[in-house]
Order: sequence, then structure tokens, then C-alpha cells
Amino acid sequence: MAQTGADMLVNMVPVFGGTIAVALTVALNHRLNQRREHWFTELAEAVERLQDRFEGFDPETLAENEVFVDAVVTATRIVDRTSHRDKIGVLRNAVLNTALPTAPDEDVQQLYFALIDELTPTHMRLLTLLNDPPGWFAARPQLQRPQFGMSSNWTTLINAALPDLGAKGPQMIERFYAALTDGGLVNGALSGMMTAQGAWQPVTTDFAARFLVFLHDPTTD
Repeated sequence: MAQTGADMLVNMVPVFGGTIAVALTVALNHRLNQRREHWFTELAEAVERLQDRFEGFDPETLAENEVFVDAVVTATRIVDRTSHRDKIGVLRNAVLNTALPTAPDEDVQQLYFALIDELTPTHMRLLTLLNDPPGWFAARPQLQRPQFGMSSNWTTLINAALPDLGAKGPQMIERFYAALTDGGLVNGALSGMMTAQGAWQPVTTDFAARFLVFLHDPTTD
């Protein structure tokens, strides 16, 4: 698959001469193979940790588990298209969770993988924040919690919790939030007013909460 990906990229740029095209194909093929090799190594190491954590878990049976194999193939295709370490980590966790008895059914898993493919690491961080605002700040003591008056809105919270996103301006915040809304992951308008206490409550849907559980690393507490 990596060779095919490199060949496709070269074919999209017809101005390349034969020698340059071959050199680029070789270089890209090598880089894509490196990315995939690293992914499979990390996945295998994580499966080993899973065996240590769950009694009776047998990694040798995973190759016979068609749902798990489908998950690996789906995740690997996404890995081929991203260099984001956070996203690759999420994909690894998702694949591991498909191997557990608590895994959702295959149709739901495919919905989850499609969301992982579509959402950026910034989307994921925003979703995690909106699912548990107090927990977000508790895990990041370097961030200053916003001080709300009688009322507030999600933009104020996001600016404090995700300064990198806030620096992009309100329109970019709206775009990232809209993607979560369109995916059925959050409820409510970004600009809607709420009480100071309400600003610390989750705004995510039940579907989002289950999605985040699927993305949690099952090898940790």
C-alpha cells in the first residue's frame, strides 16, 4: 500500500522527469514504510501491555478475530495519512479497545474510526475539554482557570483552556466547535449564555462520552 501511495503522489506531478520521479518514489516509499513499521511496533508493544493487564487475554488469537483485523486495517490506512503523534496514539487506543469484551459492535466501531480520521488533534482536545472542563484544568495546573461572573459562555472557557486555539480567533473556534456539533458530539450553541456554574458542566452528548471511552488507553488505570 505504501508503494502505491508513493506512486500516486508522483503521478499527480507530471512535470517530474524519470530520474526525479524514481528518486522521489523510493524516498517516499522508505518514509511511508518507516511510519508503518513504527506503528506496528507500537501496537504490538501495547498489545503486550494489554496481556499483562487483563487475565485470560491471549494476543495469539487476535489474528483470528476478524473485527480486530478490520480495525487494524482501518487504523493503518489513517496512520498512512497522518504524522500527528496524538492522533496515532488515539488510533492505537481504539484498536486495543476493539480487542476487549467491552468493545462496541463493529458498525459503531467504524463510526468511531471515521470520526478519528476526520477530526484533528485540536478537535480531540476541544472535545475532551467540553466533556469534563474541571478535569481538564485539574490535569493542567499550569493553566489559569477563568473567573466567571454571573454569566459566561463556552468561548471564555475555551480561550482559557486552549490558548493556542484561542489565539486563532473567534471564527476558528467557531469552526472547530461546529465540526463537533455536526458530528453529534456536543449540544448547544457556542455563543449561548449560561450561568457561571453551568460553564463547568459537560456539553458533550452521550455518543461523545462513549466515543471518548473508546479512545481511552486500556493499558492504564
